Amino acid sequence: MIKQNRKNAILHKIGKGARRIFTLALAGALALTPSMQAQAIGAGSAIARGIDVSKHNLGIDWSQVPSAGVSFAFVKAGSTNSGIDPCFDANMNGANAAGLRTGVYLYSYASTVEQAQNEANQLLAWIGNYTVSYPVVYDVEAPCHKNMSSGQLQALINAFCSIIEANGYYPVVYSSRNMFRDKIGSIGYDKWVAQYADALEYEGGAAFWQNTSHGKVAGIPTRVDMNYQFKDYSKIIVADGFAARGDQTVFYAGYRMQRNCWANWENHKYHLDESGFVQKGCWFEDETGRYFLATQDGHALRDAVTIEGQDYYFDENAVMQRGLVTRPDGKAYYYDPATGALQRNMTVNVDGTNYTVDGNGVATQEVIVSDTSYDNVAFNASYYASNHPDVYAACGKEAKALYDHFIKSGIKEGRQSSEQFSINVYRENNPDLAEAFGDDLMKYYEHYINCGVNENRVSK
Repeated sequence: MIKQNRKNAILHKIGKGARRIFTLALAGALALTPSMQAQAIGAGSAIARGIDVSKHNLGIDWSQVPSAGVSFAFVKAGSTNSGIDPCFDANMNGANAAGLRTGVYLYSYASTVEQAQNEANQLLAWIGNYTVSYPVVYDVEAPCHKNMSSGQLQALINAFCSIIEANGYYPVVYSSRNMFRDKIGSIGYDKWVAQYADALEYEGGAAFWQNTSHGKVAGIPTRVDMNYQFKDYSKIIVADGFAARGDQTVFYAGYRMQRNCWANWENHKYHLDESGFVQKGCWFEDETGRYFLATQDGHALRDAVTIEGQDYYFDENAVMQRGLVTRPDGKAYYYDPATGALQRNMTVNVDGTNYTVDGNGVATQEVIVSDTSYDNVAFNASYYASNHPDVYAACGKEAKALYDHFIKSGIKEGRQSSEQFSINVYRENNPDLAEAFGDDLMKYYEHYINCGVNENRVSK
């Protein structure tokens, strides 16, 4: 990449005495204003050591590279002037196979925002089929950039990096210390700063420092650019799963941050907004349905849930249910067709059929049995059919069939047979009968018909 000139500037047209006076005055001024001097950062502050490579490094035996203490590599993808780097494929595959965290960079020749956008889109096309586990870098150092203003350079950087970021990669900008300090200025992206010296003297904050182009690394037949890393990306760019962004949470898949989509993780689903942030504590609706995203971590809720005093039900796909809903307990519940809130104590008509909804929201189909010849104070054929859908499915509206089912099976199963009589309730609330009849449920039924109703015994 860059080769930086480290020679000091020479003062021209100043006499020897004048030059000496000027130098002493300058030294005194700097001594009195220490805040104007850049604080040097050395290798001792680094958390990792890495390299950047291109075709100029020839064929690399990547299996040897980690033995030199190298843990990351930036691979040149190319430029829009010369096309893709001939060694890009081999270097990407080799670096990844060697277990290195691998980023890429594009050497820019852009002088307009449109050209910077084209460079970003070209780079995305080149890297789409590769694992990019470290930042995607915009290399801004070409001769055309030297005469551009800070505003113009920042416009290029923003144009390029915003496209890279929107596609799930983490953008970083590379240039020399002097370019960052004197031309580029403040930007909203991490910086990879080149200064070939024993320490980096730059106040603007550097994520990476390229300190030499004369490195020697096992497996690389040429001199190679060496870099120190100061910022920890291990929890910023992850292979798969969640990562923190300030007080927000984002989600990665294949080292790429996801946006404006659903993410499935550990048997839960999460929705990511246009910025890639996990949405939390809110309703969300799309063409697949309506969801509620948990306040704490944002997972889409399932099953029966109370939200702001209202009861809702979400199916196994976390979609809010409306209307008649049969839940795992086998009962049908009625939820408002518009809001999805559970309804209670009402009668509703669904597709031409009437349902009675009780205080728990359980909806019972109203079955009208016209033949009432089998009804009595303890048995009502319409009630029995309405409240036991399986019996209704088997017997229909045949009063005799419904009555026979109750006598032969329903009594033994403890089924409630009318609105005012339940065998189980009658037995539990009349201990004298329980002592007399024991488990003979038919006797409770007969007793209620013959005596209990007149004695006003508790039966429901």
